[in-house]
Amino acid sequence: MTDREVDGALVVALDGRIVMGAEGRALHEKLDNLISSGKKKIVLNMNHIEYVDSSGLGTLVSAHLSAKNHGASLKLSNLGRKFLEVLELTRLATVFEVCNTEASAVASFSKLADEAPAEKPSVTLPGTVEHIIESPHPSVPERAEIVLQGADELYQEIRIENTLTDEHGDEVRLKKGAHVEVTVEAELGATTATSANGKN
Repeated sequence: MTDREVDGALVVALDGRIVMGAEGRALHEKLDNLISSGKKKIVLNMNHIEYVDSSGLGTLVSAHLSAKNHGASLKLSNLGRKFLEVLELTRLATVFEVCNTEASAVASFSKLADEAPAEKPSVTLPGTVEHIIESPHPSVPERAEIVLQGADELYQEIRIENTLTDEHGDEVRLKKGAHVEVTVEAELGATTATSANGKN
């Protein structure tokens, strides 16, 4: 086993067999140490693996699950035709993240990072309850119409359900004229209410 850093990922090149005994234990210990040390992006290059038995598959599955539990990702690359067939037969093809080449496996980490949703900007603004919209039915909660200071005019009036909890976890209902703080998130110029803390 040899390992090297490639674009922020750790590539472990394997040579030989993954079977019950010394080979399987060595791989298990290697991956366990990498994951425990905080490595989050690991690629196993299987190009020179000659044979994998059921115990070896168990070692790989165990490493995959351990990585997930630690917030890491383990990918397999350069699998031979026979090994791919084994994964299909054992229904493990859907468990592992398999890439054709080492380069594509490393690149896939960056792709995942690019696709991660960006955190929406948010701000907490003071507001005043302008109006309580009574419920037409007991099963439908009241709504409070709140004017926010500092928000774009188009989004100054925000309607939220008038069932809130205070800092003690007790349920409170807003009244007209109550001063509140509303946390809003902005996305493409739009602003939506996400929470409110009542201050009577």
